[in-house]
Amino acid sequence: MPLTSSTSLIVAQAFRYMELSRPLSFDDTDQQSVDADQTFPEALRMCLEACDWSFASKVVHPPIMSELLPGMITDDDLPFNFVLPGDTVTVHEVGDAFTRWRIDRQVLRADQDAPLRLRYTAMLDSELHLPASFRNAVALRMACLLAPRWLTTEGKVQQLEMRADQALKEAMRRDGRTASASRVDDLDSASDWVSEALR
Repeated sequence: MPLTSSTSLIVAQAFRYMELSRPLSFDDTDQQSVDADQTFPEALRMCLEACDWSFASKVVHPPIMSELLPGMITDDDLPFNFVLPGDTVTVHEVGDAFTRWRIDRQVLRADQDAPLRLRYTAMLDSELHLPASFRNAVALRMACLLAPRWLTTEGKVQQLEMRADQALKEAMRRDGRTASASRVDDLDSASDWVSEALR
């Protein structure tokens, strides 16, 4: 199912955490539904940005740009320009461990030519396969964003903040079990700076 405020189970849970009734209709005349529409994507993005989530990770070879955007000039240090996927939330890996890169105005600049490997966190378009712990974290983050406007008790707002932080950490802990313990940059784990310093 598409991720929209009107159909989202996350939104319904956010209002339950605030001990409020979910808006019955989502339209421009109801302030609660307007706030939900504005807050839901923000809460989702905040939680996605917080971690390298396995369920939102994508690996692609982005297309190289034929010409730069208006007002942009060539960077001699990073001469290759790529189209960043439209669903990009956070970039995690570009090329190999030695590739230099930077993002300018949704343009990925790199010192390596195509094909260039890009791994990133993607914006989600469905709740169907989301882990329950992540859905819970997003719902609590959304409740925190809505709470100052819709709750009158400061203690309840602070309690939601604490629960949201704990829920996000729990979601991260659970998701951490879905990847190997080895380094993702293909370098030997003994070559990190801690190992070097302890020699």
